[in-house]
Amino acid sequence: MFVLAILSAWILGVIITASISEKRIKFSLGQWAVIVFSAGILLAALLTDVRYTAFFGASHRNDGALSYLALATLCMAGMMSFGTANIKQIRTSLLITGSVLAGYGFLQTTGHDPFKWVIVYGPVIGTLGNPDFVSGIIGASSIATLWVIFTKEKPWLRVLGIIVLLLELFIIKRTGSVQGFVAFAVGLALLAVARFWQIDKRYGLVSTILAGFVSVAVLLGLVNKGPLAAKIYQSTLRNRLDYWHGAINMFKAHPIVGVGLDRFGENYGQYAPQVQIVQGQTTDNAHNVFLQLLATGGLLVILPYLFLLAVIFIMAIRGVRATTGQLQIDIVALFSIWFSLLLISSISIDNLGVGVWFWISGGVLYGVAYKSIKVDGHRAIGKEKSGKLKQRPSSNNAIYISPIVSLLLTVFALILMIPTWRTSAMLADLQQNKGGLSHAQYVARVNQVSKIQPSNVQTLISLSDLALRIPEVDLALSFTKTINEKDPRSFYGNYLSAVAYEVTNRFDRALPFRVRLLEIDPWNTKNMLELMKDYIQVKDFANARAIATKISHLYPNSDDAKTAVALVKG
Repeated sequence: MFVLAILSAWILGVIITASISEKRIKFSLGQWAVIVFSAGILLAALLTDVRYTAFFGASHRNDGALSYLALATLCMAGMMSFGTANIKQIRTSLLITGSVLAGYGFLQTTGHDPFKWVIVYGPVIGTLGNPDFVSGIIGASSIATLWVIFTKEKPWLRVLGIIVLLLELFIIKRTGSVQGFVAFAVGLALLAVARFWQIDKRYGLVSTILAGFVSVAVLLGLVNKGPLAAKIYQSTLRNRLDYWHGAINMFKAHPIVGVGLDRFGENYGQYAPQVQIVQGQTTDNAHNVFLQLLATGGLLVILPYLFLLAVIFIMAIRGVRATTGQLQIDIVALFSIWFSLLLISSISIDNLGVGVWFWISGGVLYGVAYKSIKVDGHRAIGKEKSGKLKQRPSSNNAIYISPIVSLLLTVFALILMIPTWRTSAMLADLQQNKGGLSHAQYVARVNQVSKIQPSNVQTLISLSDLALRIPEVDLALSFTKTINEKDPRSFYGNYLSAVAYEVTNRFDRALPFRVRLLEIDPWNTKNMLELMKDYIQVKDFANARAIATKISHLYPNSDDAKTAVALVKG
């Protein structure tokens, strides 16, 4: 997020200066769509109850307004900067990305990783921390490799492309995730169909029909149906049904502005289905970008987002139909990259390492397609008969002002990001006590970190947890008090408060927080059991029996129900 924010701030300065320097500012439909989406994200963030989370995103996700505005900036830059002459720059970028990730993945899978990560998901996580994410991005990169193979390049380059492709597919297989293979299949199918149409319309028609049948089989396989189910289906997809139901329930309750930007985790317990596939599982993301935006931003965000996607999709189709030969293959390849990442986003989190390529490729796709066809009866700006980009004349003022504006925006981004970077780094050191601090020094460092961003409830949650482990209960309670004041819906703010009072035998003080947890997470039987214990400790047996009855009614044959009955009898 740090790198994304700084890079996008500089590029935004260039965009603003270039737009203002024009005698008449005229945006295309796609550019207006980006602006409308950005306005929707910004407004949704301002209307969210916890502003820090709205702008910086949930902990370790960082899918807040700042990230989306940065991604939208890159999309806009792609629309404005790319045309038929420089389309292959995006191919080169993805080729390098895919090659580096596949090479690093090979080191991981052979046990030669120079970095000693604690890997809990699988043998290959790349630099993204999760096999699904690295599988998805290598899958999209494999389309760029196919792009080389389908292009009339030098023979040695195509042979090198085949070698890289085989390595990429091997690493995707080692991740254990199907996302990369889905992306590769999309690219291979679309490129093959496009080439068959160029050879002969009859071949094109037959290949289109076959690709359609295979696509249906793949989609059915993702939901454990059809002939490819055994090869494609992953049990983790079942868990997502709970998340998706929760997201829909959030939207129904808050249709206009959602529950708050990236506030899915704080609301999931209340809106999750009672009968869950994985009982007691929690999450801070819908694992579907569409449903995540629908739940957290409501119609205010999802409608502009869908409009932007539709504009890019339609322009891409028009671009494919209006071109022939190698340029058509180039647009199809670029469309395949963007579309494959769009499909992946329907079952995955908008991870920044993957999502950044979705937004860049979408902007480049629109820009190239727009400049390849006639718009409103006139040839689009940026394309000459030679196929080279026409350089717009720039005023001397714009040349000098652009770096100044970019520098100012970059400094502003640094002011926003450095405190977050600093707290993140200091927390990592504290969690491992890398400095070998004494107890007094440790407490002092915890207090120091808490003062860097006093409104950052995510940091305060981590610090509260650390304080309880030292143990410094009163220090932990001072943090949780601030957390609950700033975010009454915080699960961990209430949970850590309850734990702090329970470990010091102040059960009467813990009760209000356990009751609050019951309100924001009504199906959490673990909390109900702890609430029962607190009631028993203060000799409120009537409420203890009521909670036991509630657990037995909700989940009559569960272990928690048996434990609750035993506690009441005891």
